Amino acid sequence: MFDLECGIRLRAAHTSPGTDYDNIVSLYNNAKVAEYMSYDFPVPQGDSLKEFFQGIVTKNAEMFCIVETIPQSQGGKDDVEKPRFVGMAALWVSRRERGHRHSEFGIGLMPEFWGKGYGKEITKFLIHHGFYHLNLHRISLETIGGNDRAITMYKAWYG
Repeated sequence: MFDLECGIRLRAAHTSPGTDYDNIVSLYNNAKVAEYMSYDFPVPQGDSLKEFFQGIVTKNAEMFCIVETIPQSQGGKDDVEKPRFVGMAALWVSRRERGHRHSEFGIGLMPEFWGKGYGKEITKFLIHHGFYHLNLHRISLETIGGNDRAITMYKAWYG
């Protein structure tokens, strides 16, 4: 688990079916997010998407994180808010790249968390973690044309 200074936490996704995968499905089914998450025509997803991500988490992910808010205490120890699902972020490899220490970066955030600097902080953390702690040689990313916020951030960071 990694707490970032901006007030969010990256934690490992649970490998058993449940809330994490339900949240990922809700992310992909959000109309504002869906247009930037796939090259295919966006259609509502369900159990097949849960199975797809369970496969990624167990077989292909170097690091697959659920992004959530860090709960703040409202006074007493029994009065702590629950973490809110912010999105997901990952470094994963294809079978052919595993021996070469190449990874792909992916991130998706719920729209209510856009524009708060979370994407920048998550990207900065995962890229650093990938190179310095996972000993990767290359980290790649792709984005869909029209995702101007992401393109601007990626260019600002990585030229």
